[in-house]
Amino acid sequence: MKRITAFLLSTYYLLITNVASAALLPQCNPVGERGAADTCNLCHVLQLGKNLITFSLEIGFAAAALFIAWGAFVIMTAGDSEEKVKTGKQTMTIAVTGVVIAISAWLIIGTALQILTGSPSKLPWDQIQCTF
Repeated sequence: MKRITAFLLSTYYLLITNVASAALLPQCNPVGERGAADTCNLCHVLQLGKNLITFSLEIGFAAAALFIAWGAFVIMTAGDSEEKVKTGKQTMTIAVTGVVIAISAWLIIGTALQILTGSPSKLPWDQIQCTF
């Protein structure tokens, strides 16, 4: 029970720290005058989309790491059971496949956001700089 409590508290701490530092919402004034520098516009909506995608990707990487560790644990504790070894390998394979899909989607969506906003194509390319 102590291990579960420690795990849940550490996970909660890591997630809350990540959410607090993520700054998911872009800084803009939704009720400002039209055309003012700090008024929300399409660029801020695209920035919000990028922030949500990046945050989801971070959570996905953490989940994948946990599933890879779980698969390794299942393999190590399998003993003579070939079925448990197979289950552990499948768990790890699915986690790695998920990471590859997530990175591919991140690249595609990041490139699309860069094209939509007219941001320069340089590293770090995930920072949106609107030109409109």
